[in-house]
Amino acid sequence: MNFKHRGWKTISARARGIKRNLSLGESAWKGAAYFLLAVAGVVWFGTLIGSSPGSDHSWLVNMGLAVIIGALAFLLGKLIVDLLSKFQNIPLLYRWAFVGTVFLLFNLLKPSVLLMPNVVGILVLLVAASSLAGAGIGALREGSLGTVTHRVALGMLLFGGLSLVLSASWFFWAGPNYRLPEFAVETPADFALREMENPADQGPYTVKTLTYGSGVDKWRLEYGREADILTGRVDISSMVKGKGGVSGRLRNRFWGFDLTEVPLNGRVWYPEGSGPFPLVLMVHGNHAMDDFSDAGYGYLGELLASRGYIFASVDQNFLNGAGFVEVILGGMEEENDARGYLLLKHLDLWQRWNAREGHIFHNRVDTDHIGLIGHSRGGEAAAIAAAFHRLPAHPDDAALRFDFDFRIRAVAAVAPSDGQYKPRKNFTSLENISYLVLQGAADADVRSFSGASQYDRVSFTDGEEHFKACVYVYGANHGQFNTDWGRVDLPSALWFLNRGDIMPAGEQEKVAGVFLSGFLEAALKGQEEYRKLFYNPSFKKDWLPPGIYLSQYSDSLTLNLACFEEDLNLETATWPGGRLEGKDLTTWREKPPTMGSSRLRDSVGVRIGWDREQFAAPSYCLTLPEDFTMDPDKAGLLRFAAANVSKSREPLDFTVMITDREGEKAYLPLNSILPLPPALQYRIFKPPLLVSFESEPVYTTYTFSLSDFVSENTSLDPGQLAQISFLFDRSPQGDIFLDDIGLR
Repeated sequence: MNFKHRGWKTISARARGIKRNLSLGESAWKGAAYFLLAVAGVVWFGTLIGSSPGSDHSWLVNMGLAVIIGALAFLLGKLIVDLLSKFQNIPLLYRWAFVGTVFLLFNLLKPSVLLMPNVVGILVLLVAASSLAGAGIGALREGSLGTVTHRVALGMLLFGGLSLVLSASWFFWAGPNYRLPEFAVETPADFALREMENPADQGPYTVKTLTYGSGVDKWRLEYGREADILTGRVDISSMVKGKGGVSGRLRNRFWGFDLTEVPLNGRVWYPEGSGPFPLVLMVHGNHAMDDFSDAGYGYLGELLASRGYIFASVDQNFLNGAGFVEVILGGMEEENDARGYLLLKHLDLWQRWNAREGHIFHNRVDTDHIGLIGHSRGGEAAAIAAAFHRLPAHPDDAALRFDFDFRIRAVAAVAPSDGQYKPRKNFTSLENISYLVLQGAADADVRSFSGASQYDRVSFTDGEEHFKACVYVYGANHGQFNTDWGRVDLPSALWFLNRGDIMPAGEQEKVAGVFLSGFLEAALKGQEEYRKLFYNPSFKKDWLPPGIYLSQYSDSLTLNLACFEEDLNLETATWPGGRLEGKDLTTWREKPPTMGSSRLRDSVGVRIGWDREQFAAPSYCLTLPEDFTMDPDKAGLLRFAAANVSKSREPLDFTVMITDREGEKAYLPLNSILPLPPALQYRIFKPPLLVSFESEPVYTTYTFSLSDFVSENTSLDPGQLAQISFLFDRSPQGDIFLDDIGLR
């Protein structure tokens, strides 16, 4: 007992000695506080400068607001510490520096609730490393060389400094290098784009440029006194919410006008020649309003004008965000209907110019062939404009009368938002128009394929030829479709964002050129061969940068046999009298796929799962009614869309079988076209952050030529088709969605 007592006393005495040696004094605490404040300031202002759009107009305003917010953060930290000071033993200066730093950097670094564990971890690292380094510096001033205190202080300085160096290296690291998973793709002979030129190649026309605008723009001479064509102004105030208050007055002062008199400004690229040429308007999305976005599509303007289009990039920067001002004071809301309405007012200009004798564009515009392209919110605005242009009035306000009737034949949306404006609280639908949506898998702004839902809401009812397509591009981000937006989709997440796993900007621009130009060639110029580009983009590897391109496609000439929208009966098909049957499946239910944002797609599909260890012969079969016949000379293509939702990272394969009325069968494996890719994962935030990978089910449309089935069994009569079956005999387990089973 005495031994134990003496041992405890010895341990206690040594602990007290260590405590005395580690009591580094007031200088250490001051050093820790000042160093922590310095690191907080570097991270705070470094983030703002790094994510600044680079505009001279607002830099001083943003930095001034940053100083004010920083001061308020530390004053709040001091207030909190003062209230709690009687419960603390730490010196006051460090306490308020600590709380102020945490408050300031927490608000800076919280780009997502999903990142909260990472934000907390990084805050702990920064605060601890800064405090240790600063305390070490302060303590070295007091401790004698060679003492325990001196050695402890030196260790704190070295450990804290090394931690800060490693942290800074991670912050400035872009992320893992862009890498491509590969899938073998063979081009079926029937789908080769025979003797067609790459739509991203420059065309034969000499390109000319001009601008049109109000003539009084404060910031851009090309829309001010140097504008080639003067235009009027438009009142959109009734369509925009949240436009008043201090932020509204600051916005109006910056621009020199309010929403009752917004200008109609545009940059034009046009071919030299008499025409008439199809007209294409493109509009940008939301970005810093003083980092002007409309010039960022010049690469598309040059391309399309050289190929015989008049291309105008529409200015709507005055509807964009105003940075810190609106973050603090609030800003405009639900303005996307105004964006769409302004596109129609621009079309009205072009229609009048085309009809006006003596005008530079008199009779040079093919107003029967008009296309709209939009990026981000502009992508939604393009769809809204196409939905509005035949209405007599705004769908939510009959007092706002419309007088439009244009021949808009094509809408293309690049990484669009969807549902930021809802007419009568419903999502926007489109009818009898060709539609393309282009989305990057590495998009950190529009983080789910929301444009695929707009694709679902495009219908064909007039008997004319239209088509629609979704293209999903591995490695493409949000900003690089505009040459001025760049690789950082989320400035608030600058230090977290994985920028290394994004395709180079030049490749992404090439992707946009191929798909947008190919779409317009098919939709506006009637070059139907270019539709095959969207059957499976991997068939044209020589046109596109190396990568993975998933495409969903449908057209108005497809007979829809099973689209899973007709009723609640799992065994009935869309085609009257058609029957659906699943055998030995682990999953069989009809539901919409869940996208990355947890939003459901607007289209129902059938979810099918199988496990051949449980059931030996899983299958899913569509049986057609006995009176179903086709002209064998016109029985060309079998189509269906499939999406892989398996947990495995491996592609899936299965067999497609067709059966005729005589019982003749023919089989083709899915991988004769393309194995079904796994859900494409993108590491949106840099490792080793938690909650990093994102993926969502994306459909790939498979187009089989019925002649290939006949080649497998020459006795097969495709004109007397009886059954289309999916035999899950090639991958041992799987979980997929099927949709849009049809014949072309």
